[in-house]
Amino acid sequence: MRLPDLGAFARATFFALMPAAAVGGAMALPLLLSLAGAASFRPSLLRQVFEKTPLAIWLLLGFTAWATASALWSPNAGSLQWLKFAILVALGLIFAVAARTPRALTLSGGQAALLVIAPLLAVEILFGMPLNRAGQPETDLHELSRNLSRATSVLTAVTWAAAAGLLALGGPIRIICAIGALLATSAIVAIQPEQTANWLGYGVGVIAFVAALVAPRFALIAVTSGLAAWMLAAPFVTPLVLGDPALLDTLPYSWAARIGIWDYVCAEILQAPIIGHGIDAARLVEARMIIQGVESSAVPAHPHSASLQIWFETGAIGAVLAAAALLVGGWTLAQRLRGQRAALAGVTAAFASLGLSANLSYSLWQEWWTATLLLAGALLVAVAKPSRDL
Repeated sequence: MRLPDLGAFARATFFALMPAAAVGGAMALPLLLSLAGAASFRPSLLRQVFEKTPLAIWLLLGFTAWATASALWSPNAGSLQWLKFAILVALGLIFAVAARTPRALTLSGGQAALLVIAPLLAVEILFGMPLNRAGQPETDLHELSRNLSRATSVLTAVTWAAAAGLLALGGPIRIICAIGALLATSAIVAIQPEQTANWLGYGVGVIAFVAALVAPRFALIAVTSGLAAWMLAAPFVTPLVLGDPALLDTLPYSWAARIGIWDYVCAEILQAPIIGHGIDAARLVEARMIIQGVESSAVPAHPHSASLQIWFETGAIGAVLAAAALLVGGWTLAQRLRGQRAALAGVTAAFASLGLSANLSYSLWQEWWTATLLLAGALLVAVAKPSRDL
């Protein structure tokens, strides 16, 4: 008698619960993903890791190990962010490997989640967050509004794989559904006030998706190479491009504040350029700045740029590992997905969209954001034809 597949049941449960978790602010997403990853573990997966894992994943694991080790010299000694990050990456990769079997479960689960998240999120945006207010009545409305921003990021991450999966299946009905998925997410992103970073991230993703349908391998390599180059150059190019003090008076406050944060972080990177200040060190920055007459922390929790955060907290070693993972990952996927135009479009759009968002908004160590990136990867792995080793 064959035993039931506990991992498949756990992943199905994950996708069933994901819409509620996402619309509620995505804070439960890391726990759900980790539990599904742990339930999906089996010895054969470990064997696959050692036999088939490409160099890009080893570089990612190397970056994770280095970021974890940087806790040894971080001034934020009481933080357990290093442990949570390491565990989440490990279990998230297990989830991604297991997502290929059965592939249909992962694809249909992601597409079904998109169908539920989109209308729920539209209701929240258009009608004053009734679900979030009912679930968290004591929470400040400004804080609740962040739930919508995080939910939109999760929706965007799921959209690329959902659309690519439908295109890969072919047929006019599925192509129409894929276009509908892109348009639905576009509408939800567009109706959110004061979410310029989400608009930019999604808009770049759409452009990358279309470009990859025209020139699949070139578009993917161009996007990942661009992200890798920015990872290495960010601390040196940012002051040159945004160093004019007059610029702060001409921009909306949120963007002027970002420039102020980036300026401070770029200067501080030079104080520990090789190994960085240690993971989660940005949370303990006590310096203040005044932007447009408003005083605030020079680094409110994180630098609002993944590239600068990696440099600031893990130094040049972390930046080189991260850039190498992006560069090698792009070239490897371009080769292994040769001839799979839809899958390449989804992967390219995900790199472009999530890469831009990461460099404008979120902390790399925030569990919900790390889980979102891993989820996007798992869904896109499932889009690829099963005959290909990923």
